[in-house]
Amino acid sequence: MRDKIKIFFAEKINVVKGVVTGSRPPLKSLRQERRVIFFLVFSLTLIGLLFVYESSSFYALRYQGDPAYFFKKQFLFFIIAFFLFYGALFINLDFLRQQSKKALFALIVVLAILPFFGQKSGGAKRWIELGGFNVQPSELLKIFFLIYCADYCSRKKIFLKNLYYGFLPMGIILALICLLLLIQPDLGSAVFWISWFLLFVYFFGAKIKHLAVIMFGCLVSFFFLIGLYPYRMRRIVAYFNPFADAQGAGFQIIQSQIAYGRGGLFGVGLGQGSQKLFFLPAAHTDFIFSIIAEELGLIATLGILSMFFVIIHKMFKISQVIDDKFRKGIIFGSALIFFLEVFINIGVTCGLLPTKGMPLPLISYGGTNLVVHYLLLGLFFNASKKVS
Repeated sequence: MRDKIKIFFAEKINVVKGVVTGSRPPLKSLRQERRVIFFLVFSLTLIGLLFVYESSSFYALRYQGDPAYFFKKQFLFFIIAFFLFYGALFINLDFLRQQSKKALFALIVVLAILPFFGQKSGGAKRWIELGGFNVQPSELLKIFFLIYCADYCSRKKIFLKNLYYGFLPMGIILALICLLLLIQPDLGSAVFWISWFLLFVYFFGAKIKHLAVIMFGCLVSFFFLIGLYPYRMRRIVAYFNPFADAQGAGFQIIQSQIAYGRGGLFGVGLGQGSQKLFFLPAAHTDFIFSIIAEELGLIATLGILSMFFVIIHKMFKISQVIDDKFRKGIIFGSALIFFLEVFINIGVTCGLLPTKGMPLPLISYGGTNLVVHYLLLGLFFNASKKVS
């Protein structure tokens, strides 16, 4: 038994070393690995559609007159997302690589004019109305900024250890993007992209001391930005003691924890949850996992987390067998996006992280978010098919 345990941990350590060094662990069948990922993604999407209806039906009935209002919109976006996913499987990645700078520049221009022409909701201007649907342009950073960074790092990998010739130019683009996100204002997304960027360039060989300098500068800036807006300070206080402002900044996290507590091991039953009855704000968006925990319980939520873990683990694993640096960057960057989003969303709903409006991939309500993640997955499958 002891030998089996040693072998198990030795295998896990080798996998982690493989991610860092780029070595190739044996894969039984890459095609089979990708099939498992697709099956799990599709299953999580179906779970998401079910709980979008479950968590939003009362809210939709009161404010839209149709209990299936949000479900119908999400299902429509799922159909669109699936067709775009299929199209992304056959798109020429080299063409995307050539157009990455122009595409990112165009998106930056859109983000720059968004505060003047965007739709305002919840005190922020992050959306553009197109054909009756609200589209969030910043979600497209998960496509355009990813492709740009994958291209840059693949071309200038040997210069990334140099602050001025390799690291700094990409850092300036990141700083511009974060500035535009802060103007919306969206501090949480800026934190997300800084975290993603630091992990991504570290994977490609950037020096730790350069990353440490950026981290220090960002921490100083964040302390200043948190103090600049009182509501952000209230969120931080509520993070440490939500009951200090139980009817204000701490309300969401308290209601979320109540949902977790009511769910117990096996949940109160599908459709029997009470927190969706106007107790938990954003129940069908950022806090949908709390509703799942209440109705299905700890066992089911651990099952869903396991599905995410398998998807992300296999994506990281597949990135090890790719020789082409650009395609490796797309695969690794996509996996990193999924990992950070799941970690942040679950961390917020559990009270482990300060409140930040970030949806749970594939499950939370949000058309742009769902479409972008299916496009990401399409690019992932496209980038990995050459080694099948």
